[in-house]
Amino acid sequence: MGLFSVEYRNVPGQCIYARGGLKFRADEDALYQYFEPILHNVTLNDLIGEAVFWSMLPSTIALWTFPFLLLCKGAIFALITTIIIYLILEIGHLSIYIKPLNYIIFILGNNVLAFIVYIIWAVIFIITGAKGQIIILGAWFLFFAVGLNKLIILFPFIPILTKIFSLPPSDQILRNIGWNYARKYGIDPSKWKMRDREIDNTE
Repeated sequence: MGLFSVEYRNVPGQCIYARGGLKFRADEDALYQYFEPILHNVTLNDLIGEAVFWSMLPSTIALWTFPFLLLCKGAIFALITTIIIYLILEIGHLSIYIKPLNYIIFILGNNVLAFIVYIIWAVIFIITGAKGQIIILGAWFLFFAVGLNKLIILFPFIPILTKIFSLPPSDQILRNIGWNYARKYGIDPSKWKMRDREIDNTE
């Protein structure tokens, strides 16, 4: 198994749960059947792992961008700009898959590393005399590190925006990754079919 490989919990006939509770709305057997043409080159654990990290792209970029904007432009500009970036990435990362970028997310998506960097940012704010910004900085970290951003900051916009795709976000990402590998190996994935059941675009 590769760098991105993660363990997952299979619920036969229903779904798969991976890291962070990310849900894929097909079980292990269905995914093995669907991705069978490429599984001699990449494991299902790898595909799911890459999907897990790629799903973290919007929140990871928002988490690492915000402190710099907060320091340079202030709270209002930082909040509005970072949320706009987040929304753009929510659509963008469902449309394409860029594996080299996922290596960056693999590193920056570590909340322990982000916490250490946010402590450094807090020190910088203290040194620059902007102590009041530390509360905003801490709240932003908690929202994105704990995952409250989708519930508090952007609800209900994300489900509306992602309705343009035929699959729910996690499944859309997983399919994009599988299709990316298929094209890499000269396979046409457009005729692949999911066995037994269709996946509705519902959460």
